Amino acid sequence: METFSISVPEKKSSLVKQLLLELGVIINIETEKKPNKTTVASMKKTSKGEGLTKSSSHSDLMEKLNS
Repeated sequence: METFSISVPEKKSSLVKQLLLELGVIINIETEKKPNKTTVASMKKTSKGEGLTKSSSHSDLMEKLNS
């Protein structure tokens, strides 16, 4: 058996997994340790001082930052 390392776009990962499973491929998932798009966008806004406001909870804060 051979081992491959591939990078798959998030939007296509479920399709790729289904195809590989149909072919009998064993999948070992390794994810990169980097923030997702929403987190990156929020980080950019806060570093510029945008969207900073008082919030009652973490979810309230994230909602305000992403609006």
